[in-house]
Amino acid sequence: MKRIGLGVLLLAWLYGVPFLLIVGLVRRTSSPHVATHAAAQAFGATTGTILTAALVLNLALPVAGVLLARLVRDRYWRRHFVWSLAGMVLIYFAVAIVGSAATGPLIGWTPADREPAPHVTQCIPISGGRGCPGG
Repeated sequence: MKRIGLGVLLLAWLYGVPFLLIVGLVRRTSSPHVATHAAAQAFGATTGTILTAALVLNLALPVAGVLLARLVRDRYWRRHFVWSLAGMVLIYFAVAIVGSAATGPLIGWTPADREPAPHVTQCIPISGGRGCPGG
């Protein structure tokens, strides 16, 4: 029974963390069309929560697995969870690389933050005696 619990913990790390990271990074790089600024902020906050949960679970599950395997003195699962600690570091590097390649901060952005300011290229005179500034 102990081995099944440790196996479930390893599978949760092996499949759950990458799933949450993929969902979070897809949401992070997409540009949703939402009606209001508040909806955009809610979308960004949800994305940040998903990414934060994935990174916290990426740390917590391998460490808990090593501790539990050591507690029950199971060398087989301890060896697997020690290797998962190396995988945990690789996941953090991958997220750092993807996060630096994307625009804006990794957590807490809104789609409205990425919209450029309108660029005025010419002046159109208005009737009523007001001309273009500077000539």
